[in-house]
Amino acid sequence: MNNLYPLCFLLFLLVFSCKSPKDEVNHSTVHENGYEMIQELLLDAEAGSTVNLPAGLFKINRSISLDGISNVTIQGQGRDETILSFLDQTNGAEGLRITADSITLKDFTIADAKGDAVKLQDCKGVNIINVKTTWTQGAMATNGAYGLYPVQCEDVLIDKCEAAYASDAGIYVGQSKNVIVRNSYAHHNVAGIEIENCINSEVYNNIAEFNTGGFLVFDLPDLEVVNGHTCKVYNNKFRSNNFKNFAHEGNMVAIIPPGSGVVLLAAKNVEIYDNEILDHKTFGVGICSYQLTERKWKDERFVPFTSEITIRNNTIKRKSALPDVTKKFGQMVNYVFPGKPQDILYDGILPDDVTGPNPMKICIKDNKAEDLRFANIDAANDFENVNKSLEPYECI
Repeated sequence: MNNLYPLCFLLFLLVFSCKSPKDEVNHSTVHENGYEMIQELLLDAEAGSTVNLPAGLFKINRSISLDGISNVTIQGQGRDETILSFLDQTNGAEGLRITADSITLKDFTIADAKGDAVKLQDCKGVNIINVKTTWTQGAMATNGAYGLYPVQCEDVLIDKCEAAYASDAGIYVGQSKNVIVRNSYAHHNVAGIEIENCINSEVYNNIAEFNTGGFLVFDLPDLEVVNGHTCKVYNNKFRSNNFKNFAHEGNMVAIIPPGSGVVLLAAKNVEIYDNEILDHKTFGVGICSYQLTERKWKDERFVPFTSEITIRNNTIKRKSALPDVTKKFGQMVNYVFPGKPQDILYDGILPDDVTGPNPMKICIKDNKAEDLRFANIDAANDFENVNKSLEPYECI
């Protein structure tokens, strides 16, 4: 009988270790009528004014919004001091929704929105500074898709922010122009930071860790803005992004396998340099064409190939672990390289009308890694001609 005790203890540790961690938000002052208090402040906002959000935890049961009033600053007393809690939200698709130009959001937290935490749409001039978004019940598919979510905006700055437990992307900027994401922290999301269908972006001095995938540059079809391009990614730490994928099946990020550091999908003109890409169990960097998703599209404007990619001077260290096999991408890695996580993978899918050793201008050079594992996996031909030589891609 005594021999069962060690076994029971080990089982207890296993079950305990499999539980998803949770975030916590609390404050000594709780406002039960948070919607009335905060929405009234927003309704009273005038162009050029600052809306000062008081300290405390505000319980809010429906979306709050600011529409059509330009040049407004919404400022709390600090991320730990002003907390807008939507845990009991019954109405609305977002937590905070903004449709106005020259907007600054500062120094507060939004927790447990039914949908996206902070959505800004069709805004010119967006500054999001020292704002946190989170879902406090742990990693669940019912969490909102996005934490910080500017879409179809122009001149976007996200600085010193934190995003956690989004079921899609913690920090996401889509279909926007002139974007900066810097000095921010994304953790326990499906995608930590994502740039999608954007033109002219810079992502630097961020930390993305404990997500499913650390950093994504995606370009998707059938949207108002397609063929995004020109993204610089530098001085970031993408590490230990091996968290379970808890996205709704059918969402694009549901294809990302745990253990993905950086994923480029139909991306154009992206420079990735001077980053730390560490401890991923499936791959450090994946260079993929949209065809690899096996999804169809109707948009004739859309170019599905990844091209003009520079990956240089990064420190890359893979995790000593088996690649993920819960997603097709991970199964593919494990099929081609049984039991061996990879550092940089290129699917090698090309347009029918191009030839040459490197027609898509994929340039990889001077990355710091022990025994760098690279391969063009020839995905278009069912991996018949996997090529591990970097020589065609040393074009910097």
